[in-house]
Amino acid sequence: MNNWNKIVTGTLLTSVLFTGQALTADAASTGSATKDLQALAEKTADVTGDKKADTITLYGKKDKNSPYISALTVKVTDGQTKKSFPIDVKDGGYEPKLSVQDFTYDKKGEIMVTANTGGSGGYTIQHIYTVQNGKAEKLSLPGLDKDKQGIVGDGFVELKPIDNNKNGLYVLEGTERLTGDYNADVRGYLKSKWKWSQSKWELMSAHFEPTKAEKTVYQGSFRSYDSAYDFLAPQSWNGNILIDEKTGPHADPYLPEAKSVTSFLFNSSKAEDQAAVVVIYAFDKSDWKKLNTPNEPPVGYEIAQNPATNTVYVAALPQDSVFDPATDKGKKFQSLVMTLDEVKKAFVLVKR
Repeated sequence: MNNWNKIVTGTLLTSVLFTGQALTADAASTGSATKDLQALAEKTADVTGDKKADTITLYGKKDKNSPYISALTVKVTDGQTKKSFPIDVKDGGYEPKLSVQDFTYDKKGEIMVTANTGGSGGYTIQHIYTVQNGKAEKLSLPGLDKDKQGIVGDGFVELKPIDNNKNGLYVLEGTERLTGDYNADVRGYLKSKWKWSQSKWELMSAHFEPTKAEKTVYQGSFRSYDSAYDFLAPQSWNGNILIDEKTGPHADPYLPEAKSVTSFLFNSSKAEDQAAVVVIYAFDKSDWKKLNTPNEPPVGYEIAQNPATNTVYVAALPQDSVFDPATDKGKKFQSLVMTLDEVKKAFVLVKR
């Protein structure tokens, strides 16, 4: 997990800020723009800069058969002139929200619209507008360079305004997920803070928060999505084995060459009694060749190869029972231990 911190740090040093271009709001009449839409939220704040409270209303089109809201539109009513104009957000989502804060430090509020995308990644859409001379200009959004290794995802899972110094001047706090080969494999979260500086967002700070991996209980089968295999153990394993999978660099501090390490552990409430029944390693073929030398003690036994990914799979089995074989615990542990042939039969390669 330390490598993720290195990746994040490297990414931050090469951050790309997207300045974008100002977008003028649609000139169509407000009445026609919101005619078939429903009011979703309303705020009162000065967004025009005349120190008079304006009314900002978020509209959208509701679907009777879905909670998805389309055609998001904002109507701004000038508190002094009572004239209105629309902002066509040109987007939609679930549970849209409207907020007004001073992001650009010009003593008036900016309009922010967010909504959930509803996808498996849990991402959100965000739009921020500032009002100048009776027209809305769309501000750029902050963001890190997604082309750098280690950043996987389509954007922020959350981007929210926070009053950083409790003085009414807001910054944006973003949360991005770092994942493995699939969305559910969350390695951690990149938290960042952004301050508007003249015409772009400036990165104030960022840090990586790794997720705490939880051991799961074996029930019927196990699939390693990272290393692309299934393990189909005997029924006696059900409920009696814990699965601890670690992937990526530093998966095993004693074998840094390993791309992934999956330990199948004796299920005990005491951590010291969670001894490995089987450990399966995934190595790059060239790394395994270097490790598997006659002059060194064997790391384990090769059980399979995947030519498509140039991966070698190796199993390590306990040499002796870690418990007194005469005790109930020792007998149970020994009943769960598999032979090398049984491990090979239980191991099945799958496509990613």
